Amino acid sequence: MTTREKFDRLVDQLSAPSLKAEYARLLREREIDRQVVGSYERTPQFEPDGWGDLENANKASRRTVLGRLDDEERAAGHEPW
Repeated sequence: MTTREKFDRLVDQLSAPSLKAEYARLLREREIDRQVVGSYERTPQFEPDGWGDLENANKASRRTVLGRLDDEERAAGHEPW
């Protein structure tokens, strides 16, 4: 049996609705793949974005919080330490 005959036999075994369902599934899967690739193209890995530089974000947050605490202590009449 040739490959073509095997293919024809397989196609004959499948019904048209199941082929349509499989085709629709493949189209959805392809669209999901395109969306994933698109997100990596918009924001490539290992390139810092707004959330990517956690060390600097942590330092800035720490400075802000400590500054607020210093302001609260001074407002309450305490000396800075």
